[in-house]
Amino acid sequence: MAGKKAHIFLAAAGIACILYSCNEQPKQQPPVKKPEHTFSVNGSVREIKISPELTEFPDHAGKAEFVSYCAMCHSLRYVTVQPDFPRHIWEAEVTKMVEKYHAPIDSATCRKITDYLVAIKGIK
Repeated sequence: MAGKKAHIFLAAAGIACILYSCNEQPKQQPPVKKPEHTFSVNGSVREIKISPELTEFPDHAGKAEFVSYCAMCHSLRYVTVQPDFPRHIWEAEVTKMVEKYHAPIDSATCRKITDYLVAIKGIK
């Protein structure tokens, strides 16, 4: 009987540990406002109005460069769905955008963008 109580106690302790670790708060993501697109038909004419994406990012050094250069090629929301990365991964991602996709970004601006990404989505 004592062995059975020990097993129940250990199982309960294990469940408590799992529940406690699941209770940790995840890092808050920047809010994303859903754009309002409209579609209308007037006879044979169809019109679609696509509203701009309104993703809000935290203020930090490098934000202006990030918004200006990165939005030229892709949605900024793309960054919000990425996991938090260490600096060397963000550096590789920014370098890839320049070398593979020919983003027109000089090395000083790349450093600012990388610094910003590490500040908002980096592993410390």
